[in-house]
Amino acid sequence: MNDLQDIRIGLEATSTYMINLQIQLDTQEINYLLINPKKLHHYIKYKHTESKTDKLDSYYIADYITNLEDKSFNSSHSKTKMLYKTYASYLNMIIKTETHIKGITDSVMNDDFISPSLKTEILSFNENLRKTKKKVLQESLEVIKISMPEYDHIKNDLSGVGDKTLLAVLPLIYDISEDYSLKQLQSFLGLNPVYKDSGSSVHKKQYISKAGNKEARKMLYMASLSSVQSNGILREKYERLLANGKPKKLALVAISAHIFRAIVTKLNYYKNLNK
Repeated sequence: MNDLQDIRIGLEATSTYMINLQIQLDTQEINYLLINPKKLHHYIKYKHTESKTDKLDSYYIADYITNLEDKSFNSSHSKTKMLYKTYASYLNMIIKTETHIKGITDSVMNDDFISPSLKTEILSFNENLRKTKKKVLQESLEVIKISMPEYDHIKNDLSGVGDKTLLAVLPLIYDISEDYSLKQLQSFLGLNPVYKDSGSSVHKKQYISKAGNKEARKMLYMASLSSVQSNGILREKYERLLANGKPKKLALVAISAHIFRAIVTKLNYYKNLNK
């Protein structure tokens, strides 16, 4: 049997389903490539294959990685990223629960047929939910600060960028910030502009791809609303975009992308400073 170091493996990114496999491959020091499902889909279409089965997918993954150089097989499992992802998932679940029960709570509190004891229980439940949400935020922040010593420096340097924004963005890019260009990382987050340059829709307005993490884009947008008020440089850029005829929302998206690039730049600066 060949040495494990000579084995090359390709696998499609499948969210939480790939984690255990990644951990095992990392433990055995087996080289593998994590393939973007969208890229694989286009590759299979390029091969003129209309059918789609697990067997065919496996064949084309093997075909895809056959001619790649060894340096392409540099994927690895990020414990920091996955740990924070657990916190983020739980936090999102709490936020959704709060949203769902808000209307019900208002209705119950105004219903004279509901007993006072039940109303007290519902209010207690809501209060516990708020406390749990606060606890999750605190713990996730502690984890990130331990894993990413550059955190406080970045926050202090960027006016208008708070904990929620950094918590949503940094875990996604921390391990790869120095491996890719700003344009590639911006594309990874779905903030890259998309143009219609062929077909009957060629004159449609440009838009962002939205191919990356939705929560990170949302937090960056909220940060842009704050930054144009508190950051003189970004306020000047925002006003210049408006003066050039850009709609407010489009101008704020541009500010979001600016903030993201600033976070990456600061992160790489402090990473190199600490080496």
